[in-house]
Amino acid sequence: MRYHRASDLIALSCDDSSIRVVDIETKKLIRELWNSSTHSHIQTIDFTFSNDGRWIISASSDSIIRVWDLPTGHFIDAMKLHSPCTALAFSNTGEYLATAQEDSVGVHIWTNRTLFAHAPTRHITDKEISEIDAPSASGEGGEGLIEAAGEVDEVEAQEDDETVVPSIGQLSDRITTLSLVPKSRWQNLLHLDVIRARNKPKEAPKPPEKAPFFLPSLQQNPSTVIAPSNSTAFTQSATKPASRITKITPLASRSPITSEFTALLHAASQTKSYTPLLAHLSTLPPSAADIAIRTLDDTAPYTELLTFVHALIARLQERRDYELVQAWMAVFLRLHGRTVIHDEKLVGAVREWQAEARRERERVGGLVGYAVGVVGWVRSARS
Repeated sequence: MRYHRASDLIALSCDDSSIRVVDIETKKLIRELWNSSTHSHIQTIDFTFSNDGRWIISASSDSIIRVWDLPTGHFIDAMKLHSPCTALAFSNTGEYLATAQEDSVGVHIWTNRTLFAHAPTRHITDKEISEIDAPSASGEGGEGLIEAAGEVDEVEAQEDDETVVPSIGQLSDRITTLSLVPKSRWQNLLHLDVIRARNKPKEAPKPPEKAPFFLPSLQQNPSTVIAPSNSTAFTQSATKPASRITKITPLASRSPITSEFTALLHAASQTKSYTPLLAHLSTLPPSAADIAIRTLDDTAPYTELLTFVHALIARLQERRDYELVQAWMAVFLRLHGRTVIHDEKLVGAVREWQAEARRERERVGGLVGYAVGVVGWVRSARS
């Protein structure tokens, strides 16, 4: 028996080769998952929930690890090992699956492909199960896991197109919608300064105390290989390290990333259509997004800064990408806050954004409170 606390589900392994899932709140059976319709003697050795409760991963006596999708009830993936899996566990972050096998003393780590590639949810049959040999301790004898996880079967994806619900940007304009950008992107954007400070060298490089084992050849200049301890140039470079920001900023202004961002920003200031600008910004990694916001022109009349704030206001009014807008505004104020407080138009734009964010927060808070009250009343009436 396995219990998933977040969803209040209990999964039971039964002696008829099935796994039954029960909702402990309603005391009802919601899913029956069968290992095989033709081999009733196959028994489940171990099984577990995924971190989000969407999947059940089981290891059976026929050396097959199966994956079921609970919302659809489909048998969506499987792999046949050379020996039965005796234990398995899913990581709390959903990144890895750890397995142990009968004839091995090690623990094998499998990467969750759905984190960086499309994984179909169509129902598969036992004939589609592929045999996989787990890599050895040295990594030999098998293909790379990252490369294998990144490959998507084109035929599989085409067959799955018929069953997958099409992606919709927003179900209704009355609903506050989050973005599909991975959480790590906008969270790391907020803490880039902390990451840079943590990765900064603690002390300047020192010259070697002794000569290296491999001496320079006669064709090389020895002074270019080994820096003497009394070198004036070395001392100056060690005592006065150059700032990474001063090195990055001139290069960033000429990079393709910022040039495309600036072009979209200028187009948005004229057309008042901010969707292409924000769509491009959402595709950038945290470091590139930070550079794009950092290189906004902060000289009068502050056209780029005003356009950027108006774009965030428009996205809030559309009730889309709520967490991204909050992260972008936090980075914008941290980088250009001193410029904002000296211009009345910028201050007015930021206050307009603040009022819109407060209005949306109060609206969503009221809806959540109403929903909690209705659920509480239903539970009390049933009991």
